[in-house]
Formats: sequence, C-alpha cells, structure tokens
Amino acid sequence: MKSKTRPEIVTVFNSIIEEGLTPNQFYLLYCINESMSPPLINMYQELRYLVVNDWVKDNTSATGPSYELTVKAHTIITKVGSYLGVQVKAAMNTIMGDEFNKNCETYNNIFPRMKLPSNKAARAPIKEIITAFKWFFENYDYDWEIIHAATEAYIDAEKSKNFRYTRTSKYFIRKQDTDKSWSSDLAAFCELIKNGEEFEDPKFTDKVF
Repeated sequence: MKSKTRPEIVTVFNSIIEEGLTPNQFYLLYCINESMSPPLINMYQELRYLVVNDWVKDNTSATGPSYELTVKAHTIITKVGSYLGVQVKAAMNTIMGDEFNKNCETYNNIFPRMKLPSNKAARAPIKEIITAFKWFFENYDYDWEIIHAATEAYIDAEKSKNFRYTRTSKYFIRKQDTDKSWSSDLAAFCELIKNGEEFEDPKFTDKVF
C-alpha cells in the first residue's frame, strides 16, 4: 500500500525551494542556528552560496571561523519550524537585537501620553509593540537609531496638526489594510531618514500572504 506524504513535509520543501535554497543549505542554516556540526554535507561549499546570497554573515577572524545568520535566515527557519510544530531558537533578541525591550520602550515613549482625537491612546501596550516590531524586523532592515529618529520626525510633524490623524504607536509600525496587506508608515519614515529626505506623506506597503 502506497503511503501518503504528510502535507507539512511538502509545504516545507516547497518553502525552502521557493527561497532559492537547497535542502542541504537549509539544513546548514538550521545547524548554525542550533550550534551543531552538520554531518554528510560539504559545509564550506554550501557556505559560499549562503554568504554571497545574504543568508549568513562571515565573521571569521584570526581566532577562527565564525558565522552568523541574517534576519532572513532566521525568518525562514521560524517559518519552516511553524509548519512542523517545532520551536526553534530564533529568539526575539536574535531578530531585534539584545536590548529590544529597552528599544521598544524608548520607541513607545516618543509618542505623547494622551488620548488621540480618534479616542485611542497614543501609546499602545508594550506587548503589542514588541509583536509589531517582530514583524517589522522580519520585513525591513532598519536599525533602532533610524527607527527612533524616524518616529521623532513623525511625532514632530503631527504636533503641528494637533495630532488630528496620528497613528497609535502600534499602527505606526504596521496596519492591515482592507485587502489584507500590511502597510508601514514607520518604514516610509525610516527610508526618508536614511536618505536624508523630507517627509511628503509617502506610504510603503508589504504584501503578507
């Protein structure tokens, strides 16, 4: 009797291939994440591809070889782990930095402690901020310095308009639109700060399926 393939396994392999990875390359990413030595594969051959394609940072020095996963590597590991019901070691601090709690608090405190004209509190609960930033760091590559500067620029602009249409701190990071896509005003401001441009109400949108 022919056995049925578990749909999760098919989804896993499809996800890996869609990212341009081979199963061996994904396995190597997982081993690096878990501090394991991968047997039966040519590690250094696969590493060359992973480094060139921004899956791994080569931090090798005189003290010896050292490799660090990038944000997109942690994202695919977490994604595949969710299909299999496996908890992987892609912790918050890996994605958002060691002081992500402090940085999330600093971000939230840039917003005024007040109720907006929309009747919502300008500052969202910190737990919701952390969740929103996890999504943000999985989709964008801005550091905390730019994020804080962009947020200050946004709040300064909103003050002159008496906060009439100001986003809450959570919705400034991301907001789901009617077509189920996610938009990020914060990403737009970060790009302007990064390029030294002035704000003219841009809007970046990321499709999330």
